[in-house]
Amino acid sequence: MTRRLLPRFVRKRYAVQFALAVGLVTLAIAAVGGYSYLHANEVIGDETRDDLVTNAEIQAQNLDEWLTRMEVQMRSISESAAFQSGDDRDINLYLWSVVERDRDIDAAYYIDTRNETVLTSTGSASVASAESVTTYYGRREFTALAQQSHGDVVVSDPFRPSEGAAPVVLFATTIPDRPNRAVIAVANLRDISETHLHDIDAGRFVVVDGAGTVVLAEDESRLLETDALDTTRYDAASGFVPGQSLAGSSTEVGFARMETHDWVVTSRVPTGEAYALRTDILTQILATLFVVGAGAALLAVTIGRDTVDAVRTLGSNARELTDGNLDVSIDRDREDEFGDLYEAFDVMRVSLRDQILEAERAREEAEAARGVAWAEKEASERRRRHLERTAEAYGEVMRACADGDLAERIEPDEESEAMAEVARSFNEMMADVQERNEQLRTVSNVLSHDLRNPLNVAVGRAELLADETESDHVEPLVESLDRIDAIIDDALVLALQRRVEDTLPVALSDAARRAWGHVETGDATLVVEENARFAADPDLAAHVFENLFRNSVEHGDPDGVTVTVGALCDAPGFYVEDDGPGIPEADRASVLEPGYTTNRAGGGTGFGLPIVLQVADAHGWDLALCESATGGARFELSGVEHVGGGADDAVSLV
Repeated sequence: MTRRLLPRFVRKRYAVQFALAVGLVTLAIAAVGGYSYLHANEVIGDETRDDLVTNAEIQAQNLDEWLTRMEVQMRSISESAAFQSGDDRDINLYLWSVVERDRDIDAAYYIDTRNETVLTSTGSASVASAESVTTYYGRREFTALAQQSHGDVVVSDPFRPSEGAAPVVLFATTIPDRPNRAVIAVANLRDISETHLHDIDAGRFVVVDGAGTVVLAEDESRLLETDALDTTRYDAASGFVPGQSLAGSSTEVGFARMETHDWVVTSRVPTGEAYALRTDILTQILATLFVVGAGAALLAVTIGRDTVDAVRTLGSNARELTDGNLDVSIDRDREDEFGDLYEAFDVMRVSLRDQILEAERAREEAEAARGVAWAEKEASERRRRHLERTAEAYGEVMRACADGDLAERIEPDEESEAMAEVARSFNEMMADVQERNEQLRTVSNVLSHDLRNPLNVAVGRAELLADETESDHVEPLVESLDRIDAIIDDALVLALQRRVEDTLPVALSDAARRAWGHVETGDATLVVEENARFAADPDLAAHVFENLFRNSVEHGDPDGVTVTVGALCDAPGFYVEDDGPGIPEADRASVLEPGYTTNRAGGGTGFGLPIVLQVADAHGWDLALCESATGGARFELSGVEHVGGGADDAVSLV
């Protein structure tokens, strides 16, 4: 019917029909290609704009998180024990540790806002020295920045402290309960750009402030330059600015405003690179049309009516065979390649007759096997998904317990006895841990409050009694009460169940001398061989030295024992040794057990050396007990993190 619609000269000429068919196919392919190009152009444009805006929003969120972290860090610095103490040396050490630990802070200043002076500072002088910052910014404006914070954190405008110095921004806040005192941190905008601006494909991030000044950029030469794009284009929280002429070329710009500060993050990609895929698609479509046209011309030359008729006949025979008519007549009169193909079809027809039943049986068996396999696969997949969900739920509870929520429990899995047993065992273990933790907290509260308060009253009463009455019983009474107070301190240290995370640089010589002054040493002598510096909790480190000194004095020569402190030669750490009688090798494990003492009559509690072991474990140190060169006791603490310092001449205290 379709052929009758064609002109007669077309119906009578196979070549014309073939050319018409190929032409229509080519036209249809061209139409589809054109539509695909237009659609792809629209999709690529939308995706490019969305990607630029999304990249800018993600980068803005990252910078918001960075500014928030800096504000939290500044509050933490101002509220630290070092600043509350007011000790300039402790403050300098603490500022040094902050600059060393936080890569986003290059320098820090402790200032007197009333006198407009810098009390102490630390950090990279190449970035911003105290003199260059205060000279550029103005001492009055420099201190006013801190004064206006009123307990909050204030961020300065970006500036370059001096010619050749890196561009910086200041974070300032006052010190709580310390009038006219403030701390200011300096952030290097060049380093912040390298650290916090993440690369995007074929583009760059540029961050500008409300005045249009470049604050952060991957190209450091642009820092503190006026941006070529007018800030009035940023008229929303986020958006897209198309086809801007920047640096001599057309550029697509996505932007997003930051929430924590008046900065705008822009993601910029050259227009040619942003829409490069659109050009590639057009080239591929044109190449496809060319290949289709060339192929159609080749087919028109090589394929004739005879070939089409032969194929049509074979197609008709194949359909008959497909429909199950194995008696169809297949012509074998042709002597060319099609004749061989006809003969092959006839052989296939006969073969199919023999194989059809076998194929049916095989198909039925395959269907049955596939059904069994599919059922088993579904069951296995269901079990796998269930185990994954169960394991994930178990993991969430375990992570919550590890983070300190000891009340969390696992719901036992009803489908897996093994997983249910894991849940029950874990719940029993956490119940025991929670009970023991509550017991330990109760004991600690009783020791630190319920017992210490009446003890303080008893000490006060005993001192009043000593003033009012002359009795031989008063002095032993006071000594006993002081001993009880020391036992409470020891017990609280023994209750330490955490690992020390926050440390400060501690000088070995200073810590040893300070602890020596807190111990009744009599005629004993202290020798410090080397003044190394190591990272530790100063209060806990003091317990180590005090208990080791007390152990040497209590068990040493009554006429005076010599105690030596120094750094280890073959490992990071330090040692404490004496020239006393030493500790027998058979007793070295026992002396580290709580309650073990050979001086019970003299008031020994057996807590001293266990406290040393407990503090060492909390710091991650290793404690070894051996013999000194003079036969006395030697305690070695290794795995200690050194933070600098050098050897001084040996110092003796009697």
